[in-house]
Amino acid sequence: MLRERYGVAAVSVEPVPGGQDVEARVYRVETNAAAGPYLVKVRPAGAARDVAAAVTRYLHDTGVPHVVAPLRARAGTSPETGSSMTVAPFLDGRTGVDAGLSDRHWRELGAFARRLHATVLPPSLSGVLGRETYRPTEVDLARRMDAVVVERSFSEQSARDLASLWRTRRGLILEIADRTEQLGRRLERRALPLVLCHADLHTWNVLIDASDELWVVDWDEAVLAPKERDLMFVVGGIGAGLVSAQATKSFFAGYGDTTVDPLALAYYRHAWAIQDIAGYAERVLVAPSVTDEQRAEAARIFTSLFARGEIVEISARSLDP
Repeated sequence: MLRERYGVAAVSVEPVPGGQDVEARVYRVETNAAAGPYLVKVRPAGAARDVAAAVTRYLHDTGVPHVVAPLRARAGTSPETGSSMTVAPFLDGRTGVDAGLSDRHWRELGAFARRLHATVLPPSLSGVLGRETYRPTEVDLARRMDAVVVERSFSEQSARDLASLWRTRRGLILEIADRTEQLGRRLERRALPLVLCHADLHTWNVLIDASDELWVVDWDEAVLAPKERDLMFVVGGIGAGLVSAQATKSFFAGYGDTTVDPLALAYYRHAWAIQDIAGYAERVLVAPSVTDEQRAEAARIFTSLFARGEIVEISARSLDP
């Protein structure tokens, strides 16, 4: 399939560990060609994810920096059946979390975000790219997981531990779900301009390569939304230690003057909190295709969400505009 669709002749294929998308399989593919290696991501077919790959190709082709363009499939070849494959040059670098971002990197990231938010997509892309709904599906998922915790018992240790913590924090979890809905309704009425957002613009998705160049990766959540969908990650951040006051200052030195809507920030912090709470709980409690290792890791992350300085506390501290 790689050779037929993308002209890539693999000489070795190795799984790439990490990542939080349990439906995706990621591989490093080595070739004998000078252009290799490649990063290949395979997942069940999904239009939104396929559109995201087309968006990154458009950004690269129109000169937006810091974006790696996926390969185009060869003309006349048939798409994968039941799956979606993205093939891109493999970036050999460290995440912004591991490498640390200098003031220059933060300014570059700010300038990148400003250009991204100013990008006007052609109708062929904007018409099919997702738009902010102001009501994340995880609100309903959280309530379903609450019913699971209340009604069921669990034999596996990580599920028992998560259910115990859920019961302890149940009032807070349901309050976050309710407040996400309330803030979303208020924000929708404000009718802020929708811009192209990466939507996952934290430093785990920023890579620094061997030449100290910055790259923004993992575009699977790209969406048309208020700019605060991205700015949330640098105004307070989503977790302890991910962004400092100096980093925020440097980012906006690159981004330029702008007014940040506090209601939008409050909504997106709550939406992120309920997304993680519900998503990791589902992975531990009911997801059928999760490995024991993935389940244990999800349980660990779920617990960490309630730690001091993490997203649950950050959302609770959000200004009530």
